[in-house]
Amino acid sequence: MTPPEIPVLKAGTPGALPAPIAAHAAQRFTESGVLVLKDLFPVERISTLHDAYTAQCGDITHRSTADHIKEVGDKRLMISLAVSGAFAAPDVFANPVALSVAGALLGDDFILGSYVAVTSMSGAKAQRLHADQEGLFGDASLDAGVPPYSITLVIPLVGLNEVTGSTRFFPGSHRDPAGADMPGGTAQGSTAQDGISPDLEPGDAILFDSRISHGGMANRSGAPRPIIYCTYHRAWYRDVSNFRDMPAMRIDRAALDAMNEQERMLVDWVRTEGL
Repeated sequence: MTPPEIPVLKAGTPGALPAPIAAHAAQRFTESGVLVLKDLFPVERISTLHDAYTAQCGDITHRSTADHIKEVGDKRLMISLAVSGAFAAPDVFANPVALSVAGALLGDDFILGSYVAVTSMSGAKAQRLHADQEGLFGDASLDAGVPPYSITLVIPLVGLNEVTGSTRFFPGSHRDPAGADMPGGTAQGSTAQDGISPDLEPGDAILFDSRISHGGMANRSGAPRPIIYCTYHRAWYRDVSNFRDMPAMRIDRAALDAMNEQERMLVDWVRTEGL
């Protein structure tokens, strides 16, 4: 069976999607496990976020003993973001277009389960193929058959291409029992050459199912490749595999108080669980 292609949704207006469009996008996402969101942000907004990233994280160039930084590959770091300044803006972690699709996939009471930057330094090698989340049941057939419970919004702060490196995805692998429980495996006996690595312009974004097989490509440019990851969970799910020893996000009382009710509902679990 031929694996599905990666569907593309042009974001268009900055507001929430009409329900029929969100439902159609969610259906396409469910089939492929990944969805490109074209023009989700104005280019100048990405430039502002890049400047904010540089101010908050620009001096992090190697493994650190800080508890909010973890190596996730060769010259590749995952950094828990502080929800402040530009990163406290709701168009990032509560983007209405992304939330429209997330709500159609996860239900009305989903949460922002983690808020991080994944940065590949200049010269970083390609990442091994993996899935971001472990299966719920430890049984490939069961794990591949359940609806989405964790999806990630990827917001690159630079364009992604053959030089900077994109992410190689294997559409449909989240639904393949043969590969669902293989951290470095691929669907249907695929090889690395069978994956799809979409090029993205500044302002484009990607949604992907946390069970899909994927891997970041090498960074052949002379600069870091920072990417914001906003991961949304069904309200009952917590990511205990990636965040055993680091915070899923860093948020203080002032940031919470500045949010409206909908935004606060996304992150209030952090306060109530004392994380």
